[in-house]
Amino acid sequence: MNKDLEIRRIALETLLLSEKSNIPSHILIRDVLDKYDYLERSEKALISTMIKGVIERKTELDYVIDQFSSTKHTKMKNVIRIILEIGTYQILYMESYDTLAVNMAVNLAKKKGFASLAGFVNAVLRKISKEKSNIKYPDKNDENYLSVKYSVSPVIVDLLKEQYDFDTLEKVFAASLNDDYVRIRIKEGLSESGYKEIIKELKENGADITESADFPNLIKVKSLGNITRMKSFTEGLITVQDAGSYILCKNVPKGETILDACSAPGGKSIFLSELYPDSKITSCDISEDKISKIEENIARMKTGNITTKIADATLFNPEWEEKFDTVLADVPCSGLGVIGKKQDIKYRITEEGLNDLYELQKKIISNVSKYVKKGGYLVYSTCTINRKENEDAIKEFMSTGKFALADLSFIPNSLHNSSIGTSEEGINPETKGYMTLLQGINDTDGFFIAVMRRE
Repeated sequence: MNKDLEIRRIALETLLLSEKSNIPSHILIRDVLDKYDYLERSEKALISTMIKGVIERKTELDYVIDQFSSTKHTKMKNVIRIILEIGTYQILYMESYDTLAVNMAVNLAKKKGFASLAGFVNAVLRKISKEKSNIKYPDKNDENYLSVKYSVSPVIVDLLKEQYDFDTLEKVFAASLNDDYVRIRIKEGLSESGYKEIIKELKENGADITESADFPNLIKVKSLGNITRMKSFTEGLITVQDAGSYILCKNVPKGETILDACSAPGGKSIFLSELYPDSKITSCDISEDKISKIEENIARMKTGNITTKIADATLFNPEWEEKFDTVLADVPCSGLGVIGKKQDIKYRITEEGLNDLYELQKKIISNVSKYVKKGGYLVYSTCTINRKENEDAIKEFMSTGKFALADLSFIPNSLHNSSIGTSEEGINPETKGYMTLLQGINDTDGFFIAVMRRE
């Protein structure tokens, strides 16, 4: 098969699977790139770009297709719709000849058994190519503007419009479409020469590196190849960790005993073990599969002061009552702070699902708070920017009177003007309470951190 056509076939079949299954798109992409590892690096990058791009901009792509098609996207066969989405994405956002995009889409339709619709595909994509500079989008006063321009579901737009002003929200959504990097954390305590060796290896693997004084040992990386094959990764000298998770761990108070209640895949526990090598850390999650992943990462990072245990964070364990100096609850959440890396989150959130999450989060924080010693600390975090899961959840929890906001011990210099603390309650927003990080506003993903002390 023609190589260009084969690449688009792989992208098409992965996108079809993404819609049929509940498997997160970033995992599907990882698996498909592993499966077709024999392809050239540039070819794998093209597959990844098309899959991510179509998922990331699906709402916009369908909006454009509907302007030039006599059949609306909701009435099309899934295969034809996705072929058109791939072609439209290439025409609008990729530096490739439009003619190639159109021809490959037509050939792909034929290859998948839809020769009778090949003419339809050809006509729609040629119209889009010809008129792409004249496509009419909703203006800023239109209620559909944010949803179409940034491909975010109306459920999310309506939810966040109640919480943030328009300009902030637009910056957040725009940043999520341009999230083309990962953060790599270099293991604590490494020598200067060891650090330089890692930087050298990353660059040799094609990485574009940005270092920051705000985040020691945490570097921003673009265009990185397969990190799992790097010597520094297999030897446990580097790991993938977002800035929000990094800031979270730096704000977890030291304790002789620390419980990480929702730990998988173990990155937070591992970083805490490096920060506090004398602490005894218990790393938990709900299933054997999750614990296996944690243990795999612990073994790779050669960490010795972590004990793993299967535990449901919503169910009370009497053996743990008031046994921990510090408890960390990085709870399941809507993930609205990481939609740039997990693109399909945008289309799977429902009001019913959010309400279920709110209840789950309440159960977890209520339960794990019982494990904190008197005078100990409870740290709550999410990777969402939804205040109902963040500030509102914390205020409701603290209304019981057993916990109060405590000091934030680590606030990077560039974040001092962020939404930190709760000044309306008379708390110094520079040093106490909680921290909300917004993608597009801060040089981080969206994240929330609250540190509380048991009275």
